[in-house]
Amino acid sequence: MTEALYLVDASIYVFRSYYSIPDTFHARNGELVNAVYGYTQFLLDLLDRKPELISVAFDESLTTCYRNDIYPEYKANRALPDKNLEFQLKQCQEITRLLGLHSLCLKDFEADDIIGTLLAKFGKNRQAIIVTRDKDLGQLLRKEDRLWDFAADVWSGPAEIEAKFGVTPLQLADFLALAGDSVDNIPGVPGIGAKTAAALLSQFGSLEELIENVEELPTVNIRGAAKLKSLIEGHVDQIRVYREITEINCAVPMEVALDDLAIAPMAHDELDAFCDAMLFGNRVRARIAKLYGE
Repeated sequence: MTEALYLVDASIYVFRSYYSIPDTFHARNGELVNAVYGYTQFLLDLLDRKPELISVAFDESLTTCYRNDIYPEYKANRALPDKNLEFQLKQCQEITRLLGLHSLCLKDFEADDIIGTLLAKFGKNRQAIIVTRDKDLGQLLRKEDRLWDFAADVWSGPAEIEAKFGVTPLQLADFLALAGDSVDNIPGVPGIGAKTAAALLSQFGSLEELIENVEELPTVNIRGAAKLKSLIEGHVDQIRVYREITEINCAVPMEVALDDLAIAPMAHDELDAFCDAMLFGNRVRARIAKLYGE
C-alpha cells in the first residue's frame, strides 16, 4: 500500500503549547521555552506513529502574505509575536530540522498554502493526513483524505466537514467568503450568517453561480430571499475579494521532491547541543534515543 502523506500545520501546535504550558521552562540563556518543550513533545508523539512521508509547514508572518496585499485588514485582529515568541518559533523550526523532518516557511505564503501545494504535487494515488486543528483546511480534502486534530485524536473527512459547515469541501472557500471568518478578520456579507450561506450554496452550487444568477434569488425557498438579492448585489466586489483570500493556494512555487519528505537521519551532535541549550531533561532525551533505536 502506498504510504500516506503527512502534512503538519505546525504553528497551531506551537501556539497551543505557548498558551497552555506553564512558564516554568527556560533555556540556558534565560529565555522562556515552554512552547519549544511542548512542540518537541508533540513531534515525538507524532513520530511514534511512524510516518514515512512528512512535511511541516510554518507561518512566517502575519503581515507579509500575499493576502495582505489583496485585503490589508486580513488577520489585522491578531497580535504580532513578541520577541520571546519569535525566539521560540525559531527554536521550533530548528528542532523540526534536527529530528530529520522536512519543513517549509515562506514569506509570501501561509502554512495552508504550503500544505495545499504539497498535496497537489504529491497526493496523487496516496492518502493525505493533514495534522491540524483548523477546519478551514477541510477545503483540500478528497474522499480518502483526513484532517487529524492530533491533541484530541479527532479525525475529519469530507462528511465531517459537510456536517459542520453545511457545505462540501469544494464549497468551503465560497462559504467563508459569504459568511465571513472572524478568526482571520474576514467580515463576509453583512446579514448573511453560516446557515444562510450554506443554504445559498446548496441552491446555487458555487459563489460565481450565485452572483451570475442573483436575479433568481427572490424565487428560491430561502428565508429573506428578496433581501438577500440586494445584499449580494451590493457586495459583489467585496465578496470576490474575500473569495481570493479564503481559497488555499495550491500552486505555490517551490522546489521540493517527494524524496525530500522522507525522514532524514537525526543530527546527533547538533541535537545534543540543542537539548543542552534548551535545558531539556532526561525524559526528552530518552524519548529521542528510543525513537531512533539507540
